[in-house]
Amino acid sequence: MRTIFLILYYWLATHLPGSYSPYGGRIFNRFRIFCVRHIFKKCGNISTVDRKAYFGSGAGIEIGDYSGIGSSCHLPNDIRIGSHVMMAPGVTVINTNHNFSRTDIPMCFQGSAEKKPVVIEDDVWLGTNAIILPGVTVARGTIVGAGAVVTKKFPEYSVIGGNPARLIKSRLKS
Repeated sequence: MRTIFLILYYWLATHLPGSYSPYGGRIFNRFRIFCVRHIFKKCGNISTVDRKAYFGSGAGIEIGDYSGIGSSCHLPNDIRIGSHVMMAPGVTVINTNHNFSRTDIPMCFQGSAEKKPVVIEDDVWLGTNAIILPGVTVARGTIVGAGAVVTKKFPEYSVIGGNPARLIKSRLKS
């Protein structure tokens, strides 16, 4: 059954107009959500799956309630996304990298490193074109600025940005 919905999603649903299009956007969004409910391992009451979002086979993806996936986002097959997560367009999450330790062998022949799953906790906002690297947990309440490259975990309720991402401020009141 998953295969049928993968075909429906990638051959049709991903090419339909965006979720916020004034001409059928809500209907097309509901159709994409209908497809991912049959693809993802766990799918809460999600709000948005926008056009051209890519997630491989999606078999290991878990996503909580009221979360959304923006247009042209690229997600690994084994990501865990909490509830109330906002994902802007172009977010890229990576769960593996190339091996590059040996200099006597070209990097393209050294294979891939071990997969390191990524976790996006509850109430997170990932800005446009943010990049999350392998093994990172984005803590509850964090705001990731547009274009940030997140290489490590930051405390809960952080505002982070830059390349590599650094702490800009805390959202917690002192």
